[in-house]
Amino acid sequence: MANRTGELLPEFSVQLLNGTTWRSQDQPAGSMSLLTIYRGMWCGHCKKQLQGLERLHDEFVSRGVDLLAVSADSENRARSMANDYDLHKLTIGFDMAIASARALGVFISKQEKAIEMPLFCEPATFLINKERKVQAAWIASSAFARVVPDDILAYVDFLAQHSDRAPRGSS
Repeated sequence: MANRTGELLPEFSVQLLNGTTWRSQDQPAGSMSLLTIYRGMWCGHCKKQLQGLERLHDEFVSRGVDLLAVSADSENRARSMANDYDLHKLTIGFDMAIASARALGVFISKQEKAIEMPLFCEPATFLINKERKVQAAWIASSAFARVVPDDILAYVDFLAQHSDRAPRGSS
């Protein structure tokens, strides 16, 4: 499991709704990334979190943080969700491999409702620093526990003032 702070992000890739592929190893030099893994199109808690990221998109980008939200949903489901939630700035990925999610330490759940995917990721958010290492990780085992986008932005601002700050929880 590679969700320990201070470790390199495991190598994986996801297809994006814009027709390109995001690769964890291709993070642009000097930038940070915020990787948010959400449950799927049926999750109301995910909707609130993703709309919060959409609202703060320009604030994150102005601070050098690229935003990416991914799920195990199919392309059609992800596209429908992005349209229904009015997500036009946020980069959305789909068909996240369950093995990749597990490598990140993400909790995986089985389908209980017809609208859910057979296997899907529980919520997780990773702030990836300029060295492609996990600066912070927020991993939940249910829909009800997740980090608030405004709090992540405050942490990014804190890191800007404390650039020598090693990732916490890495001992």
